[in-house]
Amino acid sequence: MKTRTLISALFAAAALGGLGIGLALAASRGSSAAAEARTVASQFFSTIDQRHYAQTCDLLSGRFYRQNHVPDKRRCVLGLSVGMAMAPSYRFRITGVQVTRHRAIVSALANGLPGHLVLVREQDGFKVLAVHGG
Repeated sequence: MKTRTLISALFAAAALGGLGIGLALAASRGSSAAAEARTVASQFFSTIDQRHYAQTCDLLSGRFYRQNHVPDKRRCVLGLSVGMAMAPSYRFRITGVQVTRHRAIVSALANGLPGHLVLVREQDGFKVLAVHGG
């Protein structure tokens, strides 16, 4: 009887320990995904502000290209170059990141105005799907 109770207690402790490790790993994956999303958003904002549009276009998802009828990277760079030619410099500040399984929402202020980026996970990490202001 004592042996059975001891074995049951050991299995229960092992299961709880495994659950704790699993929760810790899930939390670390969540925080690393949030850090990755924050990094991609920072790169996106930085490349726009520095007018490095080829790099900006590299950060856009394939779905962004399809949904916005942008045929290729060359046209993306051309569109940003023309569209942003007279744009002022922007100051961006990331204010929050929410991550789900396949996407991230990065909240930010651009020259004090709120907005957010929608990022989606692709083969090589998060990419920008949409930019929403206000």
